[in-house]
Amino acid sequence: MTAIGAFIDFYAPAVNEQLAKTGKYTINWNMAHSGQIVKPRGELEGVELGLGDISVVPTVFHADKLPLYELSFKTPFTTKNMDLIARTFKSLEGKYSEAFEKGWKATNQIEMFPTGAVDNYFVISPKPLANFADLKGMKIGAAGPNLPWVTAAGAAGVSTNLADAYNSLNTGIYEGGIFWAQAAGGFKLCEPAPFIFDTGFGANQAQALTINTDVFDGLPDEVKKAITDNAEGWHAANVVKLDKGASFGLNRCKTEFKSEVTTMSDADRKKWAFALGDLAKDWAAKNDAKGLPATAILVDYMDAMRAGGATPIRNWDKE
Repeated sequence: MTAIGAFIDFYAPAVNEQLAKTGKYTINWNMAHSGQIVKPRGELEGVELGLGDISVVPTVFHADKLPLYELSFKTPFTTKNMDLIARTFKSLEGKYSEAFEKGWKATNQIEMFPTGAVDNYFVISPKPLANFADLKGMKIGAAGPNLPWVTAAGAAGVSTNLADAYNSLNTGIYEGGIFWAQAAGGFKLCEPAPFIFDTGFGANQAQALTINTDVFDGLPDEVKKAITDNAEGWHAANVVKLDKGASFGLNRCKTEFKSEVTTMSDADRKKWAFALGDLAKDWAAKNDAKGLPATAILVDYMDAMRAGGATPIRNWDKE
């Protein structure tokens, strides 16, 4: 996970460097990975309970507690610019602070900066795909937030994860999957599924750097400042790693497994986007009913995407 790498390689050293300027405080980092403290997807609860002080939380898997962080998964085909998405979320967190902080306060933590793990989702398959219609009737593996994309194409969605993906593709449990370049290369998914259908789903916000509220409140002001000051740099470092990881993954797929890339036409991308129905507006209405300003957030988000140079295949706030 690039966000973990950014924490190790950039964030902790940057915090240490800032604190070293006065020499008053030092942090002894006790870093635990790969399920040493909590199982994967247990990070939110782990920070809430104080099992860990600070963590990269995968917001994407906690829609029940952090519903506003689903937004980019409800607006696919918008942009591959992860930095634009994350900084837009950060701006929205400021404008709609009460709404965004609700879930964090309920889970006893402070969110410092959002980011993501994917530059662009696409479909990989053991057989070549060239058109939107080719997906109809196929079994496609996807993580929970991506499953609505699959069913809209007339395919059968199969819930999956990276740990199971290689064997599932190799044994035919599903005939294709929604993944991204770094994962496809890093997990060798393009060995059983060498055909990449670049659908251009784009990037998503899916993670956030958080710290336990009780721990944060007990820190000296200088340490608090160092911890929060470097959160933006953590995101920036993650984007660099994300881009490098995507290049590595795609290159490995092409050189080692002879992957072929076919790009979906804009016409087919538009068909797929509109086949999703009112995905974004339905999400907004559901959360409006819970007292959250989701429709206003959706409009502001899409405005920021367009202003930032994105050319969404569908204006989710308007159509």
